[in-house]
Amino acid sequence: MAKSTTVRLDQPLIDTLAEQVRENRPVRRTLSTDGLLNIDRQLPFLFVYRPPAGESNSLFSTILTGGSSYLLAPSGKRSHGWTNRLITAITKELSAVFGSILIIELWPSAKAESNSKSPAMVKPGFRLHYAKAERSSATVERLASSLERIAIMKQRANVDRVVGSSITRPGMPRLLTPAIRDQINATVLGVEVAPIYIDRETGEVLPLVARTLARLTARSLQRAAFEFARGETNDRSMHYHALGRRTFVAAVKRVDGQLTSVAESFDLLLAVTPTNSEAAYRAFRRTKFERAPRLHYRPMAVDPDLLKRQLWDIKIERVEDPVLDELFREKRRELDLKLTLLAERERQRFIHTSMALYGRITDDLKASAVDVLDALPAGNGATRHRNVTAGAFIARAQEEFERLRQGSGQMDGRIIVQKEVSSLMVSSGNLIVGANMSFPANRVEPLIQHEVGTHVLTYWNGRAQPFKLLATGLAGHDELQEGLAVFVEYLVGGLTAGRLRTLAARVQAVGALLDGASFVETFRLLRNEYGFSERMAFMVTMRVFRGGGLTKDAVYLRGLQSVITYLAKGGRLDTLFVGKMATEHASVVEELQRRQVLEPPPFRPSYLDQPDAHYRIERIKDNPSPTELVDV
Repeated sequence: MAKSTTVRLDQPLIDTLAEQVRENRPVRRTLSTDGLLNIDRQLPFLFVYRPPAGESNSLFSTILTGGSSYLLAPSGKRSHGWTNRLITAITKELSAVFGSILIIELWPSAKAESNSKSPAMVKPGFRLHYAKAERSSATVERLASSLERIAIMKQRANVDRVVGSSITRPGMPRLLTPAIRDQINATVLGVEVAPIYIDRETGEVLPLVARTLARLTARSLQRAAFEFARGETNDRSMHYHALGRRTFVAAVKRVDGQLTSVAESFDLLLAVTPTNSEAAYRAFRRTKFERAPRLHYRPMAVDPDLLKRQLWDIKIERVEDPVLDELFREKRRELDLKLTLLAERERQRFIHTSMALYGRITDDLKASAVDVLDALPAGNGATRHRNVTAGAFIARAQEEFERLRQGSGQMDGRIIVQKEVSSLMVSSGNLIVGANMSFPANRVEPLIQHEVGTHVLTYWNGRAQPFKLLATGLAGHDELQEGLAVFVEYLVGGLTAGRLRTLAARVQAVGALLDGASFVETFRLLRNEYGFSERMAFMVTMRVFRGGGLTKDAVYLRGLQSVITYLAKGGRLDTLFVGKMATEHASVVEELQRRQVLEPPPFRPSYLDQPDAHYRIERIKDNPSPTELVDV
């Protein structure tokens, strides 16, 4: 993590900073009282903001500090001369490495443009300043087109182009003299930003607008820098993400650790899993399935309110990188919902919070579940298999644990046997197995790869990363984790018709719950209409009604569909095993990989090296339907 020190800007310091750049050492130096120079490594660009005395620089600080090469100049006229000497010294060193250098200066415009249809709404606006010689350059075109794609509150940005001989903020001296500019082959652009982030009546900063505008503007600047690097320098980065930041302030590690600590302090799934499922089934059967059973749960091991206080004390606003800032904020919102759900166990509001956390049943998902149940009627393709005891299953699981331990990373997971558990479960990288469970022989390997080869593996891959949230899971990871684990069952040739029917039944049960059906009515729906056995209909119903109505079970089929869609669109399966994430985070993870922020995952699923797995992946791309995954 980068550290900074505060010093007065003078010639000896400028010489020292230039030497650090020349030697390709990271630079992070606070200048005077309100300036900051950050150069992650040698890069062919520098973004600059020079405020006059008294100007609030919150937006421009946010735009630049997420980047990898920038100068937030000290304010006031006394600093201008030293600032320009610093820019000259730094850009000379960078140009010597890359053959040329791009400098983009940012500043606020006087006012924002109102929307003619709704004067209360303001349009994002930019004025792009460049020299006549740059009129048709690819860098200018990329920057202009990227800025034009920015939309805030459904208002698309307007970009005006201004051609001039002096590209600099009004009232400020030139960043570089013409002679120096020609000597180092510098391209200088100016970006004037309309202050839509300021409330026109009160003058107060609109924080959400400012954050969104900063993130999108920063991304546009980086795209322009990539275009410049590829076309005007000897840099051959393959993606604009590769120019992004690699070093981080200490706040990143602290926030990641604090969020991880809260996430690991409770296990929501374990807390809402009944401890008396077998006894409850026997009691339900004695009533001839006419009276819903009483479900018992473990005592609450944490105080959700105290954890919430701890959660909202985390200072995410100190994280400079916009990608990590958004990931952390998403996770905090999700943890808040999970703690609320925990506090509402067995209360009426539990189901409403569950919907907020796991989503509703869409018409498309419900139709997909019906398609599965219709295409794979009860007993379709069913064959009898001998059962395997929990002991035999654990022995095979232990083999998979040992295989993971032979990987390049640390894997301290273990297998825990508990009498009161009636289903397989993974918690903090450990596999929990019920002592009295038994398994059809043909389901052993698929379940091993579902639980160990996916859930356990992604936990320990996440633990190997600098951001531990990839182990506990980024926001919304449950859907992809379960969908991926089911897809893995298909990859090893063990996704049966019965298993897929069960996932569809869970969707139908959640739908019935949300439509107001009772426990008994949902049980009858599964048994009478869809032909499930009494025990299976009970187990599905119990899982859905546990805690007061847990809608999580709908994510299995929805997650499976999202994995299929992701692969059909060209997504990389390897990315999904880096840690626990949602499908929409795959591109974020790949960005962090290109920036060399994330480590190569130390554990790789064994089945991905099998030729049959590659055939199965390609096959489903041509037939993206869950029913095409069934083997037996």
